[in-house]
Parts: sequence; C-alpha cells; structure tokens
Amino acid sequence: MRKVLKAIGTSLVAGALLLSGAAGGVAGPETVSAAASKVPAAKTPTADQVISKVTAASKTLKNFHIDVTKKQDVQSGGVKISNTNTLNLDINRLPVFAAAGSVKVSLLETSYELYANDKEFYYLVDGSELIADSEETYEDSEDGSSTDAVTDGDGEPIDPDAQYWIDLEKEEWETFYSKGQYDPAVMLDSVKAYKKSMKVSTAGTQTVMQFTLTDPAAAKAVITLYDQENLWDGETLQPKSVTWKVFVNSKTWQTEKLTVDLNYVLAADGAKDTYTTKIEAKYSKNNKTAPIVKPAELE
Repeated sequence: MRKVLKAIGTSLVAGALLLSGAAGGVAGPETVSAAASKVPAAKTPTADQVISKVTAASKTLKNFHIDVTKKQDVQSGGVKISNTNTLNLDINRLPVFAAAGSVKVSLLETSYELYANDKEFYYLVDGSELIADSEETYEDSEDGSSTDAVTDGDGEPIDPDAQYWIDLEKEEWETFYSKGQYDPAVMLDSVKAYKKSMKVSTAGTQTVMQFTLTDPAAAKAVITLYDQENLWDGETLQPKSVTWKVFVNSKTWQTEKLTVDLNYVLAADGAKDTYTTKIEAKYSKNNKTAPIVKPAELE
C-alpha cells in the first residue's frame, strides 16, 4: 500500500509526463414607528460558543456517513499533475469506533474497499494486483530473481481472480481518514489552537466557522494533518496558506460540511514543487447508518 500512497505523493512528480429587518405597523388609529417595532437581530455566536455546542452535539452521534473529495494539483517546473481521491465511509463512533467504505484514486484509475477499527486497518485488493506488485519487486531486486507462484502470508499461492484483505499501517490509514481530520467532535480539538483566528458567520440555516493561516508554523500543523501522504523524509515544507471552514446546522449543531484549502511548497535537492489541495467533506445519515460488521475473512 505504501506504493499506492507514494504514487499519489511527491514521487509522482519526478516521473510524470502529464501536463496538465422587520417593518413597523399600525394599531388602530395610532401609528407605531418602525424603530420601535424592530425585532432585535439574533446575535452571531462566538467561536467558543460554536465549539462548545458542536462538540456537545457531536458527542451524541452514534454513527454517520461521510463523503470526502480531495483534489490536488502539483506543479514541478513545467510539469503539472492532478489527482482526485474520493472517500466514502460509514463511521460508527459509539460504543466503539469502526469504519467501512471505499476510496478511489483517479490518477491510478483504481479503488479499494476499506475496513478499520481502533486497532486494525485494512484494504481489499485483487490477487492480480498483488501478483503484479510482487513481480515488480523481483524485477527491482539486485539479483533479478523471480518466482512462478506468489504466495500469501500462509504460504498459499495467490489466486489472481480472488480478493485479499491487506494490513495497513495506522499512518497509512490516516492518509485517508483520521478522527483528527474528520470526526465532528475531535477535529475541532485539532484546530482549537487557532481559535483566536476563527470567524463566525451565518448563512441560511447554517452557522459557519472558519480561519485562514499564513503563519508558517501554524499552517504547517494543518498541512501535516490533512496532506501527510505527501510529506517524506528529506523534503522541506514551506507553507503558503491554509483556509479551514466548517458548516454546521444552526438548530441541531451537527456538522454538515467541512472544506480545507492548502497551499504549500515542498523543497528538496534544490527543486521546488508547489501543491494545491482542496478538500470537501459532506456529512449525512446521522444515527442512521447500519452497524459495521468486521468482514468474516478478518475474524
């Protein structure tokens, strides 16, 4: 899976060939002034109040569904590469965490089924892909060795027509989803350090809370949270700006949408690659998703 993650990160750039008011009224004969009859406008809540209300409401969520679209453009010299990841997950929060769904990577023209709980993380892959990856590994090996049959962890030959659940490391899973990124309650805790920069407004039935960061240290923390798959050893992260915005229902205080815009440069060996990432996460089916059952093959 590390090959998949690296393929959508910085290593792709080097080998890429793609360019790419209320009015007054009358009561009987006596006229009432407009000023006297105006209803006071509702006060916009403070960031502290919104955080408190959203956190309290989110903690009651037993489960929800999330649809995430992550679009990324990388500019390296005269080469431009674009990729879109779409993530669809059912999330169980209470009494224990579990997630199931899929991720699609447009650049690689592939998709994977996913399952995770607090301690285990997996993706489902075709046997033919495992065999192809294994053959590539042999070709890259120093002695160029090969094998007639690729085997699984139990020593059994891999069936190219079958599917296999493969372990993910926790950091690999978190390139797709982590509580700090997307859990309605926990993600507010992840950005609480920027509370003084938050602006609150209302738009129709929603309350919107947002902040923009240009301070390198502050922006770096948010970039690392949401774009960690691009950050490899030996590269220097140079943040440009981060804009984080959450939309919540003004009555229920449940989260309905999150957007994150990231702009930064990665520098290594005298070269600089410019990254632009746009994330949109939509929340639905609060307390209406089915219980997530661990796949039988993983028991």
